[in-house]
Amino acid sequence: MRKKTLITICTLLLTFLLVPVTSQAVEATGSTRTKKTKSVATVKTVFVAAGHQRRGISSRERLAPGSSSRKAKLTSGTSGVSTHIPEYKTNLAIAKAVRKELEKRGYRVVMLRTTNNCPLSNQQRTKKANKSGADIHVCIHCNAAGRGATGPLVCVPASSRYVGKKIYKKSRLLGRLLLSNTAKAVKKKSHGTLRSNYYTTINWAKIPTVILECGFMSNPREDRQLNSKSYQKKLARGISDGIDKYFSKSE
Repeated sequence: MRKKTLITICTLLLTFLLVPVTSQAVEATGSTRTKKTKSVATVKTVFVAAGHQRRGISSRERLAPGSSSRKAKLTSGTSGVSTHIPEYKTNLAIAKAVRKELEKRGYRVVMLRTTNNCPLSNQQRTKKANKSGADIHVCIHCNAAGRGATGPLVCVPASSRYVGKKIYKKSRLLGRLLLSNTAKAVKKKSHGTLRSNYYTTINWAKIPTVILECGFMSNPREDRQLNSKSYQKKLARGISDGIDKYFSKSE
């Protein structure tokens, strides 16, 4: 009897000691899985569109849903006054830098294009963004004006006429944060915000959409900067900072 009692006591003791360890292991595993699931569930997707392509499309399309006005489907963009690099190439280089930076920060990135051939109209590009599952759509461009013009500029809807109140408000917020953070990153004064209902890219949006003009290729110094990898990295960090702040404020 004593021997059986001793065995029973030892068995109970071992069970008592092992149960908390097993329980803790299960809790830790469960915690890790929950954290991973939450992380995947909260990953944001950004549609990054490098503006223009090698050739423009001169045939016309509707400016906006329900509008009778028509515009050229796609223009070829400007080119650098100093580098002579076409804008579509510069846009793509910046877009790729943005993708790299966003992915480092844990975002999912969908690119409109990764080559200089993308024969889609502005309307088709925005419809592609709408269907991509992205949370926001950032269209990367460069600008042209006088030789003295400098700094980033953002284009947002002037009203909710075509995009609705929700997208209008969110696009304005995204534009403001992109502009301020991009200007800060490149240490320049922003060129301001252009509020307009004349952009096909914005008018067909079903998700928050803005056009970011990263700088002026008509300015010799800024043209060279826009086409340098170090400056493109600065732009990418500023754009990504703006996107970070957008998601922290919009939820």
